[in-house]
Amino acid sequence: MLAIFLLLPSAAQAANALSDEELGGVAGRGGIVLNAHLELNTAATSDNRVSLGFRVAGNTSYLLLHKLSGTLDLLGLTLQAVAGPAEIGDVIQLTLPTFVGFKDFGVKAIGVQSDPLAPIAASLGQIQLNGSVQMQGQVLLWAK
Repeated sequence: MLAIFLLLPSAAQAANALSDEELGGVAGRGGIVLNAHLELNTAATSDNRVSLGFRVAGNTSYLLLHKLSGTLDLLGLTLQAVAGPAEIGDVIQLTLPTFVGFKDFGVKAIGVQSDPLAPIAASLGQIQLNGSVQMQGQVLLWAK
């Protein structure tokens, strides 16, 4: 065990300054890989509401999501810059996650009404997801 601690200082290296020429040769095309474990309001006593307001022709209506909760696992969502077709140039490539898992993820009631604080008068239903999804594919994004 002591040998491991003696090796640690030699393994750590300080950051080295790069010249302009060296820095110019660095290509940051490795991309970003996102993995996430998200738990939203998983306590049994959780009572929450999300409201989104929309103003149309002078009238404001609210989309209400009551008791947004659950667990979401996301693995392998990748974002990177890649060379696109010649007429477009470089593009941002979003690779879909290889695994998305849900456990009691969703909302207990969905409503639309003029008062965001009033109880939901007429529920449009609920969404509850359990299980997993495996995806493949890529989405390319570029400026026009």
